Formats: sequence, structure tokens, C-alpha cells
Amino acid sequence: MAKAKININTADVDELKHLRMMGDVRAKYLMENRPFHDWDEVRNKVPSISDQMIDDMKKSGAILE
Repeated sequence: MAKAKININTADVDELKHLRMMGDVRAKYLMENRPFHDWDEVRNKVPSISDQMIDDMKKSGAILE
């Protein structure tokens, strides 16, 4: 079964929380700083997001569209 893709530019809090390393606070930061055009922007705009967290998010279905 394929993982569901979760677009971090459009997902709501509940959808974002399905991603690894994502809780209420980080999901709120993502939503407040949208839109993102690339993963570097996510890293630079969202507090406490590391390269490893971004990799984990991608592995659990996060996409940017």
C-alpha cells in the first residue's frame, strides 16, 4: 500500500500530524509560514526544523506542490 502524500502547503493540522516528527506546535509553524517553494525555505522559516526532520517528513509522505 502506497503512503498518502501530504502537501505541506495545503494540509490542515490533522493531516500534518500524520508526518513523522510533527506535533501541534510544528504543524502550526508550518501553516503560519506557508507557502513554501522548496525545502530550504521550510528549513529557514520554521523554527527547530533540521535536515534530518525534513528527510523524515519526506519519508512519511510530505511533498511540496
